[in-house]
Amino acid sequence: MEVKLTSQAERILAILSPKTPDAALDQAAKITVDDTVSRFSFLYEKIRNVVDYKDEHLIRKGAILRILRRQLLLETKPEVIADRLIRELISARYLPNGAIVESAIEQVAGLVRKYLAVRKIGAGSERHLSWLLGLVAVEIEECLVDPAEERAFLTFLFDRLKDSIHVRNFNLDEHELHLQIYIACHRALVKADDEMLGYKLLRIYLPEWLSPQEWQEQPRPVAERLVAVERRIKLQLSHVLAHKFLRAVKPWGVSLGILRRVLKNNPERVSEFLEKPEALYRQIEQRAEAGYAEAKTKLRRGTFRAMIYLLLTKMLVAILVELPLEWLWYARVDHFALAVNLSFPPILMFWVGLLIKVPGANNTQRLIDGVKKLLGDEPLNGQEILAPTPRTKAKKFWFTLVYAGAFLVSFGLIGAILSAIDFTWISIVIFVFFLCVVSFFGYRLRLTAREAVVIEGKRRTLAVIADFFFLPILRAGKWLSISISRINIFIFIFDFMFEAPFKMFLAVLEEWFAFMREKKEELQ
Repeated sequence: MEVKLTSQAERILAILSPKTPDAALDQAAKITVDDTVSRFSFLYEKIRNVVDYKDEHLIRKGAILRILRRQLLLETKPEVIADRLIRELISARYLPNGAIVESAIEQVAGLVRKYLAVRKIGAGSERHLSWLLGLVAVEIEECLVDPAEERAFLTFLFDRLKDSIHVRNFNLDEHELHLQIYIACHRALVKADDEMLGYKLLRIYLPEWLSPQEWQEQPRPVAERLVAVERRIKLQLSHVLAHKFLRAVKPWGVSLGILRRVLKNNPERVSEFLEKPEALYRQIEQRAEAGYAEAKTKLRRGTFRAMIYLLLTKMLVAILVELPLEWLWYARVDHFALAVNLSFPPILMFWVGLLIKVPGANNTQRLIDGVKKLLGDEPLNGQEILAPTPRTKAKKFWFTLVYAGAFLVSFGLIGAILSAIDFTWISIVIFVFFLCVVSFFGYRLRLTAREAVVIEGKRRTLAVIADFFFLPILRAGKWLSISISRINIFIFIFDFMFEAPFKMFLAVLEEWFAFMREKKEELQ
């Protein structure tokens, strides 16, 4: 007996149906790099990624942006920049060797050419151009890694949710409502950051960006409009209700994400699973349990990377700041305080990682329920987002005063305790600095471990009290982490004092290997 699929299941089946291979593409010349050179480049990237802490799904985009910045300093020809960029990405194993067609060089060169045309006009500040370059890096990644399937799943999720989420007590027109749901879908399903979302919104606000042949000869109008578009994009990404939209969308994004992984891991059984949901639900349960185990592994790996990063950074601060300042100010070095400051950040990071928990059985059942509803033809249950109640000026003043008091209490207690054990003010400042950074890292790792969580936990009294004292530390840690990422001296050393000459050496080495192969072939 033939089982009739729901229209939503048919959509998923169409997304995952095997595509007819492009014969011309298969026959096209591919870009390859030498395996020996690739090993060196891959090892370098592994080391660098420990120093430059990023979420794993953002590492390749970060590498594209970093290489692009360096090549734009060294080269002016878009074709040369594109060729070197792609080869470096393949060499570092961000892209498969022998799979990218040579015509991709011209495609990427076209994207670089757009950026150079806008930069030449000088319509925006350096920060604006840096923002735009981040969007170009996203565009290059999408050019090199086909996003068609991901885009189809995002469209599916958006279509299922766009009529089920409503906002109360806030003036939001339909276009802006759908835009916020669209942004939340990207954040929930693929964990898109602001650069990735910025590129998506750029396509909406400035569609001519995708047709450079129409404006590249006279780029001033587009370059000037880009400045205004940046402001519009940043306003949408920092919308006052953005977090509430994400909370409403996240359970559905997690459910669709696990459905996608199950079907992708069993391509020969996609039809069977969609026709016999019970088999699909069993597989989802197994996949969820495996995902929780993977989350633990990812958590350990993230904790280790953060510990190494903090240890290296702390040692550098001790050598360049703490030791010289204490010697100049006190004519001595407090070895106890120095030992505590050196060992505290990685040890605290270790314990933070150890105490983070992953989801359980109740969460798995909620995932299965979400998949059932997504695959059904019934509209999803309506969800209402309640906008924050407007506060009077007096209320804002008193709340701000209490919040400032929380800062004073939290940091005052820490300072008092450290002073009582004879820490100098220099050691106290450095201790507090790393306490804030470690706490924020730990919070980020906790969010990573809870990516698959769809059950909201209950707010307990103890947690509310803890938030009063720890929220200031987390806020300070976030600000410091952003500041550190801008002035990270290790990144400067790697990018400008080591990476550029090292990558040049590898490029020369690859050309030498190619020359040797040619000479060897002449002997045959």
